[in-house]
Amino acid sequence: MAGSQKQKFLALLQILYEQTDEYHPLSAPQLIELLSEKGVTCERKAIYRDIDSLVDFGFDIMQSTCPPGYFWGRRLFEMPELRILVDAIKSSEFITEKKTCEMIERLKKLTSVHMAEELNLMNGIIGRPKNRNEGIFYTIDSLHNAICKKRKVHFSYYRHAITGGKIVPRKSHEFTVSPYALIWNEGKYYLVANYGKYDNFSHYRLDRMRQVEVLNEPARPLNQFSVYGDYLDEDDYLKGIFEMYAGNYEDYVYLRCNIGSIEHVVDRFGQDIFCNVYASNFFTVRIKATVNDGLISWILAQRGGVSVMYPPELAERVKCTLDGMRAQYD
Repeated sequence: MAGSQKQKFLALLQILYEQTDEYHPLSAPQLIELLSEKGVTCERKAIYRDIDSLVDFGFDIMQSTCPPGYFWGRRLFEMPELRILVDAIKSSEFITEKKTCEMIERLKKLTSVHMAEELNLMNGIIGRPKNRNEGIFYTIDSLHNAICKKRKVHFSYYRHAITGGKIVPRKSHEFTVSPYALIWNEGKYYLVANYGKYDNFSHYRLDRMRQVEVLNEPARPLNQFSVYGDYLDEDDYLKGIFEMYAGNYEDYVYLRCNIGSIEHVVDRFGQDIFCNVYASNFFTVRIKATVNDGLISWILAQRGGVSVMYPPELAERVKCTLDGMRAQYD
């Protein structure tokens, strides 16, 4: 390897990228020693010239005075951004434990070895509920392909059953649907599609799908059964969906909220909603939402802080749900 100027540049670049950051600079003598370990001989003056050449070429090599030395400056992702990505992968239930480890290992290569140690690969992974379907990434790829080409897909759908005292996945149905979008919601990945017998959207968990096949048959146009045109507006769609429950109709819903529940309301609906304060401890909000069991579950989760004012049929469904829950303890 000695004697090749190009190889020396590459070796120096690799050392700076992998082993330095603003908290761990390397001095010229340290760089010479590390290059020697790679079989590259280099003098101190040559190190300075080479680093100047790398800077002229566009590499962000910075110089530190305390401690003295050189380090790789701006990277593709800063450490706070990498921590966000790592935490998102850890908390995503649809990503298997094996794939979680592999993805985090690759993310660690985007920073120095010193910073990579702070990402704590295994901390927070073991013991979390994780999907065991190792083929889910092939499923994602196939579904993206079908959505882009506007083709129907066929797949087997699995649910859990108890066999011999153990919970195991078991095939429950096979579906042929028109796919429109993949939505990541609360740590799970869903396919938003249309099952041809009905004029509405249905949701399918990707971790429960197997043997996904992209068909040559064209997908059903969205405008045949929905208000959307050629593509599903995911942000708009998610505003009215609760816990990814599908529903048959949307309606304006008026909710009476205790002032103490304002943070829960903002977390779910954002700040751009119509509201009206009355009395000292209550306010009302108007939302447009799909009326379904997911909406009822969210209302009940507020423990009395939110109640339904309109529509009356939704209020009645909440009452019936409460009566059924109470009956379980009678």
